[in-house]
Amino acid sequence: MSFLDKVFRRLEAKTVNRTIDYFWDAILVYSSNRDPVVRMAALAAAKKASRDERASIVRHLRNFAADEDNDLTFLLNQLANEILERDWTIRDAVAEGLMLGQVDEELAIALERFDAGVFRRRFPDLFT
Repeated sequence: MSFLDKVFRRLEAKTVNRTIDYFWDAILVYSSNRDPVVRMAALAAAKKASRDERASIVRHLRNFAADEDNDLTFLLNQLANEILERDWTIRDAVAEGLMLGQVDEELAIALERFDAGVFRRRFPDLFT
């Protein structure tokens, strides 16, 4: 099963956490276009997540990375390492959101509003 199939399966699961939905949509886009701003958005969402949610995110990223090509494996593991770097605080999450807002206001506002659909609107071809 490909990385995209795994992420789509994860996204199809009924979740109620819009921050986590935002994160996985960002990861799907990032895996396709390697856009550093989209990566920043994913990291900002991960920093907003609880410690347990971050641990789950990292487990899924590592599992997904295990089945991919070297380039994507490296990028996903690098992101997982950054998420694990420390126990992120609310202050860290706010700072990351502000930095995101400086480079992409729409993604930052969507994260603050828990609008997980922003990536589907901006990159509809990836979600069909």
